[in-house]
Amino acid sequence: KQSPFLAQSPAFISMCSDDPNNLPEVNKVKGVAIAVLVFGVISCLGFLVPGQWWGGIGGVLAVIGASVLLCCTGSGASASAGSHIGAGVLIASAAIVHAVAVIVYIVFWANVVNAVNDNCDDDVYSYNQDGVDCDDLASGVGAFIGVLIWPIIVIDIATFCVELICAIFSFQAAQAVRAQALPTTAGVPVAKPV
Repeated sequence: KQSPFLAQSPAFISMCSDDPNNLPEVNKVKGVAIAVLVFGVISCLGFLVPGQWWGGIGGVLAVIGASVLLCCTGSGASASAGSHIGAGVLIASAAIVHAVAVIVYIVFWANVVNAVNDNCDDDVYSYNQDGVDCDDLASGVGAFIGVLIWPIIVIDIATFCVELICAIFSFQAAQAVRAQALPTTAGVPVAKPV
């Protein structure tokens, strides 16, 4: 059974279901913005990869853009095309940063694995001297780095896809809001006749 508080809460109604006062495009972008917000928070884990903060920066941009869509775009006649455009630009920027992050993380992973393998090939480590089997060391380092970085890469790819969709929907919502703008008389908005 639903709580009576939630049933009457305007925030619950407007965030978790279609607002009948909004255009369909605005409701659609708000639904996708919730997913962007969740993936943006998760992709902030990119700050945990030493020196590779791209995913975290993209996550912060996504969280800000999704937050603007969810709380600051207005409703019904007060919907703001400018807020949708601003949020769309932030989310599109986050998508670009996440695409770059995926490339940077893959290059980082490949460089670490290659550096360990090169050290093995150059006899930096020898089993007789150090008691280290170089092949075991190389596979262990590759697996350790892979366990840390591949989940972040997968999250960033998913986040990129959701952000791209949300940015497109945000620009479409801005166009729909502009098309529904009130007519003006001498620069002052007037009510549409019914």
